[in-house]
Amino acid sequence: MSATDSWIPSHEDLGGGVLGAVDRVLCWIVAGGLLAMSTILMIQVIARYVANAPTVWSEELAISLFVWVSMLAIPLGLRRGEHLTLDILSKRFGPRANKALSIVIAVLIIITLAVIAYLAIKLVPAADRQLLAGIAGGLGIQAKVSWVYLAVPVGFSFGILFTVERLVALLRGKVTVLNADADERFIESLDADVSTDVADGPTKKDAN
Repeated sequence: MSATDSWIPSHEDLGGGVLGAVDRVLCWIVAGGLLAMSTILMIQVIARYVANAPTVWSEELAISLFVWVSMLAIPLGLRRGEHLTLDILSKRFGPRANKALSIVIAVLIIITLAVIAYLAIKLVPAADRQLLAGIAGGLGIQAKVSWVYLAVPVGFSFGILFTVERLVALLRGKVTVLNADADERFIESLDADVSTDVADGPTKKDAN
């Protein structure tokens, strides 16, 4: 098993089943949200600087979409182990200590997400009494502030679900770390592939 294989769960490990379907749906929602947000901002720029008639709803709608996209993207990063991590201590530990540390961190993540989601839910009733004035006035949709607040408990619920899934994979030995630097691992894998190609190059030429 290569370093990349031990870091990124394979399709067989985490890609299938109900959670795999949920993952794909979230990916499509996040992608659609980003596309919609970019389109709305482009409309606002054109309306303001070309038509000289700025919209009153675009900024509020774009911000609302940004919150939802961000909250739904968090669990996708948790499932793939791609969130930022500090490895100052873990690099000095052995495999067993790193596994124990990863378990502790996973439990702390679950607790933190649960607490924040609970606090966000408590704010929903108060936010339900407030309208997003720009959207309500510009589009005629009685959009409430609570619609934006709901992104936190929804996104963090998926985050808890995926963290538990990754923790189970960690306990079963399917992954060796909870999080890793995606860019660093990609570069290491690329360097290894390039080194292999360079080493095999002269041999292939000699064979010809």
